[in-house]
Amino acid sequence: MGLIFACSEPLFFMEYRNFEGQWPASEKVVYSLKDSTDLPVNMMIYIRNNQHYPFSNLFLIAQLKSGDSLILCDTLEYAMANAQGQWLGKGFLELKESKLWWKEKYKLPRAKNLNIQLEHALRFNGSEQGMDPLEGVVGVGFSVEEILEDE
Repeated sequence: MGLIFACSEPLFFMEYRNFEGQWPASEKVVYSLKDSTDLPVNMMIYIRNNQHYPFSNLFLIAQLKSGDSLILCDTLEYAMANAQGQWLGKGFLELKESKLWWKEKYKLPRAKNLNIQLEHALRFNGSEQGMDPLEGVVGVGFSVEEILEDE
C-alpha cells in the first residue's frame, strides 16, 4: 500500500470575484482579511481570462490597507501569453487561470480591518485613459498561504 503526500502550503484565505466577461476600470476588487497569522505568508493573485483578453500582459495595482491607512502598494506586471500568443495558465478550452505571485514570505502586520484592493491598470500605448472595461477577464481571486516553518 502506497501513501501519497501533497506538498502545498495551508490556505489561510481564498476568495474570488467573478465578472461577466469584462472588468470595469471603476471596480476595485476588495478582499477583507478577518484574521491574521504570525506565520510568514505568500500572497497570490488569480486571474481567469478567456480568448477575448486583448493583451499578452496584465498590469495590476495591488494595495494592502488597514482601514483607510495604506500599508503596501505595488504596481505589478504579469505575462498572460507566451511569444507565440498562446495563453499561459491552466485550464481547458477557452478559459485559463493564472496563479500570480504578489508577495513571498511576507509577514502580515498585526492590524485590524486588513483588506486587499486590486485594480487593473491597462491602457493602449500613447493613451492616458485606462481600458474600460477590460475585456476577457472573467474572474479575479486572491489567496494568502501560510508558510510552515521548517521543523
